[in-house]
Amino acid sequence: MGYCYDADGKLCCDVCGDSGGVRKNRCPFGYCQPIALCQKCKREHPEYVSKAYHRENGCEANHLRFQQEEAQRQQLLDSGKLLRCSALRHNGRVKVIFRGKNGKERAFWMATRTYRRIPLGEPATVEDYKAIGKVTRAKTTDIYDSEGKVKEAQRA
Repeated sequence: MGYCYDADGKLCCDVCGDSGGVRKNRCPFGYCQPIALCQKCKREHPEYVSKAYHRENGCEANHLRFQQEEAQRQQLLDSGKLLRCSALRHNGRVKVIFRGKNGKERAFWMATRTYRRIPLGEPATVEDYKAIGKVTRAKTTDIYDSEGKVKEAQRA
């Protein structure tokens, strides 16, 4: 998404489009992007900054779900598990980098179909992938580009 600005670089209101005196108003649940409102629109449309409006649009539920997912990730890390942090297809396979709580990384090779079985939004461990298909330990965490040159691993 993003915000709109006028030719002078002033923030524009998300409701009427006017600029000047426009302020960003945070979501009461801290989930969605703050809405930019001029004083007139803020007075005329107080619902845009209300808890009820944001609750109705799913902000509270999404924020709670995000907190639960983060707690689950932290619990896995605290238990000594390594979590998926990056991956790259190379020569018909996927090299997946897993990172632990202390920042230590390990890489594993697997088939593309195995890698795709766990959605990207879910925390995934090496053990999760081993339960799905063949996973083999890689010698290094180096990531290669399409020309076979080593690239720095992308950090998630």
